[in-house]
Amino acid sequence: MNLENRKTILRKIPNGLFIVTTKDGELGTGAAISFATQTSIEPLHITLAICKNSNMYSVAVESEHLAVHFPSIDQQDMVASFFKIKEREEKSINGYGFEWSELGNPILDDVPMYLEVKIVEIVDKGDHPLFICEVVNTVVREDTEVLTIPNTNWHYGG
Repeated sequence: MNLENRKTILRKIPNGLFIVTTKDGELGTGAAISFATQTSIEPLHITLAICKNSNMYSVAVESEHLAVHFPSIDQQDMVASFFKIKEREEKSINGYGFEWSELGNPILDDVPMYLEVKIVEIVDKGDHPLFICEVVNTVVREDTEVLTIPNTNWHYGG
């Protein structure tokens, strides 16, 4: 297989940029991800792929619920800060404030929309196992354009 062709084609798959958060002990934690898609309407499921060698994967496999945040097109710096968690405090992750949801997820203060999911199955294949999740809560604070990989100079996949 031609690796350059593979990379070119696979990077054409449209990917958004999301911040996934959950509880880790008594603190919140999170990660930026780009592999997410809706996979069922009834019941409403989304599937997230989380890098197996990441801290988020280790925490997510022990979690029941996750929050998936949809940053706006102008929040690239926020997403970049979630590539690696450096600072966690009682009500902030890497300096971004949050409030706890009823499901126990840290909900970031400044994102225009988010949803909360219940993990129903983990398919442990490859370097990004699939988390099949049922959507249990949705919040739209502002209906705005969300950040996607083509809005950045970043490349992931392929």
